[in-house]
Amino acid sequence: MANSNGWGDGAANNTIGWGKGATNAIGWGSVYAVSSAGRTDIIGASATAPVNTVAPVVTGTNFYVGDVLTTTNGTWSGSPTSFTYQWYNVSAGDNIIGATNNTYTLGSAFAGNEINCKVFGTNAVGTGQGNSNIIVTTGLFVPVNIFEPELSTEGANVGDTISIISNLWDGNPTPTLTYKWYRNGVHQNGHTGNTYLTASHDSGKYITVEVIGTNSQGSSSAFGINSCYVN
Repeated sequence: MANSNGWGDGAANNTIGWGKGATNAIGWGSVYAVSSAGRTDIIGASATAPVNTVAPVVTGTNFYVGDVLTTTNGTWSGSPTSFTYQWYNVSAGDNIIGATNNTYTLGSAFAGNEINCKVFGTNAVGTGQGNSNIIVTTGLFVPVNIFEPELSTEGANVGDTISIISNLWDGNPTPTLTYKWYRNGVHQNGHTGNTYLTASHDSGKYITVEVIGTNSQGSSSAFGINSCYVN
């Protein structure tokens, strides 16, 4: 007997494939093949797991310690419904523990290493992986003065403020700068900022500056290329 809904032991051509018929018209899955005695429906056969077709792209600025790297998701087939991320130390061949967002702030432990990001696209069927371009990060190095300190003026009156108008450094990590000011070559302990406020005891004297750059790798210093005479 052919049941219209195919619940019975029924005939070869049940209208809905819940029974045992050999050619059920409608399978139990969303997409199906012809059932064999109503026992084997293929669920979701036309859906596929995501596949990365255009690789994710990692961008950043200098790739120094503290710089933020950002990855795109790339382009995918299979209509991913969500993405997850894992930053990867290519040089060491290992995941960077805890780096699972689409951005990563470069730590000193990985300076000088090659890094990329693994992006995972997921849908109801499964998960695919896309690998970004590889970033070569900058290694650690001691601070280096690029442009020597230059004072804002070579002549000042008592009560004027002397500032530094040129003072460029490099280093990884980025150097912290400190300042020493000198009156006629004698270090003035009370002056530690990047400007110098002249006072009466500076009259008739020359003011100069020394800038010290410091990071985890060491320190170096640079003296100003000019001096300022205080009237």
